[in-house]
Amino acid sequence: MSTLAKLALAMLAVAVSGVMTKAQSAESIVGTWRLVSWIEEETENKVVHKNFGDNPLGFATYTSDGHMMIMITDPSRKRPADPKATDAEAAQLYRTMLAYAGRYTLEGDKITHHVDISWNQLNGDLQRFIEVKNNQLTIKTPPFVSPFLNKQIVATVVLERAK
Repeated sequence: MSTLAKLALAMLAVAVSGVMTKAQSAESIVGTWRLVSWIEEETENKVVHKNFGDNPLGFATYTSDGHMMIMITDPSRKRPADPKATDAEAAQLYRTMLAYAGRYTLEGDKITHHVDISWNQLNGDLQRFIEVKNNQLTIKTPPFVSPFLNKQIVATVVLERAK
């Protein structure tokens, strides 16, 4: 086999493996994931915040047809005294949650959440970086202003595949 033919086959093998890796990555996030941890790190001084404490509650779901949803809550949330929350109770409930849903697209390790509905009406595209190892999904944001801290941060969310 000529050197040129060997080179062409090697290039084809690399191209095919890249496509397969992307397909496997997309399939590897499909399912429901339970929140393990969520931190926000200030970009300026590296101070770490756990907005909802050490054990926030949450789930993320990614479907094979490209839909996603995520909800995170503070485990110390207080139930309203009556079915209709007072203004103070409603404000407390709002400030102790994060939730949004829409479609997603995946390109290598970059995932974009195309948010159609959210708890704070800040809909649009949210870029994230993901890593899947064993049954754990890590999602990391680029720097953005936190709606909880009003400071520029990088957030890291770690989830485990729900069983």
